[in-house]
Amino acid sequence: MSFNEKVAEAINSGDIGVGFLIDEQGQQFWSEGTWEGFDPMAVLTEWRKSSMSPIIIGNIKFTVIGKTPERLISTNIGGQGHLIGAKCANWPGYLICWAPKTVPPDTAYSISQQIADLVRP
Repeated sequence: MSFNEKVAEAINSGDIGVGFLIDEQGQQFWSEGTWEGFDPMAVLTEWRKSSMSPIIIGNIKFTVIGKTPERLISTNIGGQGHLIGAKCANWPGYLICWAPKTVPPDTAYSISQQIADLVRP
């Protein structure tokens, strides 16, 4: 399955709502949908910090519930979904996605990682 096919499948199934592909410097290379207030570099900066500080996009605060250099899992405790990040295996960058609250955060991460692994240079 290609990157585009996997993205379409995830969106059509309702597992992912918005997605962004960014490089190591936070430059955006691809997006599916839009998100007012999304700042790729701000998300990447918070992801890279050793602290578990919340990530705020627009007016939505995401509480970080797990992160490593390869993954970011955060959720909005008010039920506005999850902010998920997955490091790409074959390209020097990251896939950052929003997933609805109906999708468990670990499931959203797994799907995001599958998509990120399909990114090719």
